[in-house]
Amino acid sequence: MAKPVNNGDCEKCNVNWKDPKAKISKHFTVKEALYLPAWEVYHVPSDAEKVEIKKTAEKMDLIREYLDRPIIVHCWVRPKSANVPGSKWDKKNYNAFVGGAPGSAHPEGKAVDFHAARVTCGEIRHLLLSQLKEFDVRMEDLESNWVHIDTRPPALKRSRFFKP
Repeated sequence: MAKPVNNGDCEKCNVNWKDPKAKISKHFTVKEALYLPAWEVYHVPSDAEKVEIKKTAEKMDLIREYLDRPIIVHCWVRPKSANVPGSKWDKKNYNAFVGGAPGSAHPEGKAVDFHAARVTCGEIRHLLLSQLKEFDVRMEDLESNWVHIDTRPPALKRSRFFKP
């Protein structure tokens, strides 16, 4: 595997953002964060997005280790202006294309939708509820086939578990 290079992008990130298999963190890869499945392309992140993706990956590592099971990422970054040079999707709004909320944390790289092996999403939400403050994340209170976490600060003291 190629040695990750920084190339001056995202100081301290030390991730080869051009290699889908490169690790962003202990458990998560560039592909999981940057692949836009509805368009079958990779977004080239800005330096600000790289920093947020890296921070979110560290939170996802905590969740992965707490659940003690593999996590399957549904979506991570959903750019409002996708950076996919040479593609018909360049500069298009992926978040809107997939029906994402206009105020979503996904475009900034601050949110992940996922599920985990051998456990329901309802069970994951139940397990994570008591850990939200410790992990410094928020989680959507939504019955769905994914769990949404994000790294935005809670708007109110008790709003780490919120209705979208």
